[in-house]
Amino acid sequence: GGPHTKWRGLHTFRRVTSRKLIQRPSSPILNEEAQAEKNKETNEEKIFKIANELLETEKAYVSRLYLLDQVFFKELLTEARAASSFPEDVVKQIFSNLSSVYQFHSLFLLPELQRRMDEWGTNPRIGDVLQKVAPFLKMYGEYVKCFDKAMDLINTWMEKSPRFDEIVKDIQKREICGNLTLQHHMLEPVQRIPRYEMLLKDYLK
Repeated sequence: GGPHTKWRGLHTFRRVTSRKLIQRPSSPILNEEAQAEKNKETNEEKIFKIANELLETEKAYVSRLYLLDQVFFKELLTEARAASSFPEDVVKQIFSNLSSVYQFHSLFLLPELQRRMDEWGTNPRIGDVLQKVAPFLKMYGEYVKCFDKAMDLINTWMEKSPRFDEIVKDIQKREICGNLTLQHHMLEPVQRIPRYEMLLKDYLK
């Protein structure tokens, strides 16, 4: 026993201690790096998901705007001009500045979002696109301001003019309408702005 045992004990202690010293610096650092990498991935995935959701919902939204502007508005306006079954002015009041909203989304925002998603591998961000959009969203103020009046006019003229009623109901029966009324589709732009705000908040988190 005696000194030999002490020596063995000390030797074991040294071995264990030196192993701990060797392991300690590398282990937490590796863990932190791995965690940071994981967080980075999760963050990039999160941003990609938000951007992708924005693009997909934008496509659906533009097809609704197309329905309102190029189908409902166009067909009602054509009838008002050709047959004077109801006043052209009424049709214009109902749809207020919807054509501008439709053009902005179909010609600028949707192509811009699509381009950004196509280049995502080299440029994974979308905040700058949404910042460019901000000034254009003022158009919605006009649309929202006229919304209640538009709803009243639709109801009034559907009762007042059999031809107005017939055109609206005919379009509502089409597949593109998805069994929803003109009034329901017209609510879509009113609800879209809070959606951008929500997605942008998620994106900036």
